[in-house]
Amino acid sequence: MHSVKFRCTALSSALSVPVIALISLPFTAVALPAAGPGVTGSGSFTATYPAIGLGNGPASSAPAAVVRGTVADPSGAIVPNAEVDLVDGKGAVAATLHSDGEGNFQLAAPALGDYTLVVSEAGFDTVKTVVKLGPQSAPPLTPMLHIVLPISAASTTINVNAGSSVDLTATDANSDTSVMSADDLKALPIFDNDYATAMSAFLDSGTEGTGGAGLLVDGVEANRATVSASAVQEVRINQDPYSAQYYWPGRGQMEIITKSAADHYHGQFNFSFRDSALNAQNALAATKPAEQRRIYEGHVTGPIPHAKNSGFLITFNRAEEDLDAVVVATLAPTTADPTGLFQANVPAPTRDTEFSTRASHQFGDRHSAYAQYSYQDWNAQNQGVGGQTLAAAGYTNRYHEDDVIFHIDSTLSPVLLNQLSLVFEHDRGQNQNAIEAPQVSVSGDYVGGSAQNDSVSTEYNARLNDMVTWTHGRHTVKVGASIPHIDRRVLDDNTNDQGSYTFAPTLGANGNVIATALQNQAADLPSAFTENSGVSRFVYHQQEAGAFAQDQWKITDRFSLTPGLRYDWQNFLAQDRLTFSPRVSFAWAINPDRKIVLRGGGGVYYDRFGSGPLIDLARYQNGLRRSVNLSLNPVAEPQCLGNSISSCVADAPYNLVELQPNAKVPYQIQYGLSIERGFGKSAVGTISVYSVRGDDRFRSVDINAPTPESNYTERPNPAYGRIREMQPEGTFMGNSMDISFHGALNKYFTGFGRYTWSHFESNQEGIGWFPQNQLAPNDEWANSSWDRRNRLGMYAIFNHESVANLAVGIFANAGSPWTVLTGTDPYGDDLFNARPEGVARNSENLPNYVDLDVRWGHDFHLTQSKEEESPKLGFSAGAFNVLNHENGTAVDQVESSSEFGQVTTVAPPRRIQLAMRFEF
Repeated sequence: MHSVKFRCTALSSALSVPVIALISLPFTAVALPAAGPGVTGSGSFTATYPAIGLGNGPASSAPAAVVRGTVADPSGAIVPNAEVDLVDGKGAVAATLHSDGEGNFQLAAPALGDYTLVVSEAGFDTVKTVVKLGPQSAPPLTPMLHIVLPISAASTTINVNAGSSVDLTATDANSDTSVMSADDLKALPIFDNDYATAMSAFLDSGTEGTGGAGLLVDGVEANRATVSASAVQEVRINQDPYSAQYYWPGRGQMEIITKSAADHYHGQFNFSFRDSALNAQNALAATKPAEQRRIYEGHVTGPIPHAKNSGFLITFNRAEEDLDAVVVATLAPTTADPTGLFQANVPAPTRDTEFSTRASHQFGDRHSAYAQYSYQDWNAQNQGVGGQTLAAAGYTNRYHEDDVIFHIDSTLSPVLLNQLSLVFEHDRGQNQNAIEAPQVSVSGDYVGGSAQNDSVSTEYNARLNDMVTWTHGRHTVKVGASIPHIDRRVLDDNTNDQGSYTFAPTLGANGNVIATALQNQAADLPSAFTENSGVSRFVYHQQEAGAFAQDQWKITDRFSLTPGLRYDWQNFLAQDRLTFSPRVSFAWAINPDRKIVLRGGGGVYYDRFGSGPLIDLARYQNGLRRSVNLSLNPVAEPQCLGNSISSCVADAPYNLVELQPNAKVPYQIQYGLSIERGFGKSAVGTISVYSVRGDDRFRSVDINAPTPESNYTERPNPAYGRIREMQPEGTFMGNSMDISFHGALNKYFTGFGRYTWSHFESNQEGIGWFPQNQLAPNDEWANSSWDRRNRLGMYAIFNHESVANLAVGIFANAGSPWTVLTGTDPYGDDLFNARPEGVARNSENLPNYVDLDVRWGHDFHLTQSKEEESPKLGFSAGAFNVLNHENGTAVDQVESSSEFGQVTTVAPPRRIQLAMRFEF
């Protein structure tokens, strides 16, 4: 057996043509990664390919050779989930898969001959490696390629056709996606390095489930990213919009891919600082709040000493934030201040400590694995304060989480890959009132007294995710199962144990205000009182499971079809088990040379609920937690005022919560089309349209609400108070159009952005929402709360390689809808959500939101070497909300309030952030 081993480094960025190194021997082939224009690549391997045959007969139809390797970035960090394609001489993709969690890949060639190995991943330049597979009779020696993907000048790699790069028709090559790479995280204006919040602007709230948007970390559902920001490889939204692999629609979930352990020592340390001395003043504050923020973050990775084929990754984050909550409320007028306007800055400091450690190991040729432990401890004071909520109604929050993760990638055969993840989680959250007293809520003016939010919650959870990928001819089949929750939760609930008073205005027969809410509060004439008592400790379980199967079938070189089927189950609605959701998508490369691709698809998506409805049933379904609502009409029921309130509570019927009998699982149907086209240096633009309809959506209705025959004073079943029934009777529908782009227009400009026009209507707002009139819950059709007609979000980098670089973020949205309220309780149900006659829900809109962020930064090499992995020291300055636009986030909704329609809370003003980075 003969072989050749050598190392070659591609020429520098001055080279204007691709470099392909190829040594052709009659029995051995050796290939190096090719460096495209303006990139640097390197590789080192030995490759020998055996002939396939039995005796003197013809060659077997089994795969002729296996191509193995790993994918890494220039720093040596492993690149997981990179697309690897083996392209034959006719430009057809002979085999394809994605690198596993440790960056490994293994492809089987269907026959001997000449191939091009094409490796691509978002944020990197595509690398093409010429491989010549020749026969020989010696025992096989599997080749090991080391593919280095150079960092791309564009924020996202552009997928083109087989002859020059990867398959345009692959489902995850969808260009109607938002991708932030590790390189983007270092260059873009990301406030506090909080990339998840930054990317959430590109989520579509109209497609989120009851439990909110989905979060996947390395393919597994998660509560948070378990590594610090500098150890994140990529963040994606809508990568594969109609995949059966996920229970969420693509537009309603965020995928985070973390970096793997590197094969040599590498690290990064970041320090961010900001101070109110550099900031503008909050638009609602009487004086500028004194604030300061310090963040220490980074990671270190490399091989484990004295442990062959093993590596480690350690990440850390410490955030110290001294902020103020701005209170703008209306109190009782005094001689000194007849307006009653109250403004205050309330200190609300937070501290967050996080770290994680990971050890990985390669077990032979077929298996790789890692184990990881992650820790978080977070505490904050005066939470809930701000706007019309006074400091007295604040609370302290403490949260702690531990995560243990095991992940195994197994190459079962050249065409069969299994990925298994097991996660154990423990978390504990505690809320403690700033003041122990009854809460006082004066409609439209202020909330004070106490938060009444004392509670302790503990969770023990296990997650399991297993997926098999099988490549066979023109088919890529994925089959998997997941258990996102095997969850035991404990809640010690002491919320509202001292009660809450509501003071509302008193209206005359013609709707005129007889007494304002403040006047009734001054006269000690509350309109309602609520209190909880009884059992306070509850143990309950959240269990969810799912399975899927899908086949990406490449029918022709330019057309693929991907059908799939998913099944989900949850114990919240265990009696409704038939939640099969079909999905299908297609992609047609109309013009591969111009990168014109038509995509479309659709599917059914069933909802999941999280733990909120489960704990409501555990507490209130049988009245174990005794919740009482008293309607205290200050004129008609004086017997319940003052000292007699305790006797009224003792005699009052308690509330119940129940699930509607034979309740169904809510679902939505989503379908759409998109057309994408390449332009500029390496950019792609996309126009997408989609429609969505949700049926059997949950809402809450008081089925024991007072009747109109009693003038809304008597309930049908006097033995109980409010009986909240969770009903899957709601509907929503909407349409949307996106215009998006990502990539490099030229050497001066790169970025990604999206403009969205959308319109959504509904007759419900979620499982905890009540209609205005409990006896007419269907009379609520109106604009939905997430109906924002116009949204624009964009990140861009100018002169990326120059000292005179500039990165910008632009976000401009139509204001969110809000509802006009009377602040009164004309239906006697103690909900105080009545609207003026003839006024629909969400008939008003907040002011438009406008935010311009900018950043400048530069890295200085500390050695004469200018390579990507040489030590560097970087400095940057960022400005957020440069225009200092007053972005209102809430208004006074009560029509009779003196501040009605006025903004009560705003987003932060202009802020300056300074940062330093050391990288080696």
